Amino acid sequence: MDSTHFSLLYTVYSIPNMVLPILGGVFLDKIGVRLGLIIFSFILTLGQLVFTLGGYHNNYDMMIAGRVIFGMGGESMGVAQSAVVSSWFKGKELAFALGINLSIARIGSVLNSVIVPSVYETQGLGPALAIGFFVCCFAFCNSLGLSYIDRKAEEANPKTELAVISEEEKFKWSDLYSFNISFWLLTASCVITYMSIFPFIQVASDLL
Repeated sequence: MDSTHFSLLYTVYSIPNMVLPILGGVFLDKIGVRLGLIIFSFILTLGQLVFTLGGYHNNYDMMIAGRVIFGMGGESMGVAQSAVVSSWFKGKELAFALGINLSIARIGSVLNSVIVPSVYETQGLGPALAIGFFVCCFAFCNSLGLSYIDRKAEEANPKTELAVISEEEKFKWSDLYSFNISFWLLTASCVITYMSIFPFIQVASDLL
């Protein structure tokens, strides 16, 4: 596989996610964070399954399809995770909780970079991708468990809103006009950081 075909596996994931997290956030506001978390986790798992099967059968088109499906849930899942963390830790060490969440995600990236290439060298492409599928299955089970715990906590204390979004907190398109310059500067910083670092980690290491 040349660099162009390899990069396309990342591109078909990334292009839809320039818009999907916004729509995913609106979707979460409509159906609730718990159900949204489960749905996005399932989509991720399904996408990784198709991607893995494509690896076993050396079918590039199937791998592309798997990445597209995976992308439908990928970044929206991150939105759901942030919503859950924000609900549970609102007013009490929220930044610390979000920091731990991000650190765990990066640990997963490092482990992936270390383990998966080794499995590929010894077992082949299919088994290497299967590791990602089993991780997604584990994440899906966690989303079910988290939703159950959150619902039980709300039943035990009805006055406490955990992963439930109030009417006042639900997204409205008009809210975009209320975002101040600090938000847009932070957003620009994220864009510049991602475009200057992540391509060389994921898809352009040969160029670097």
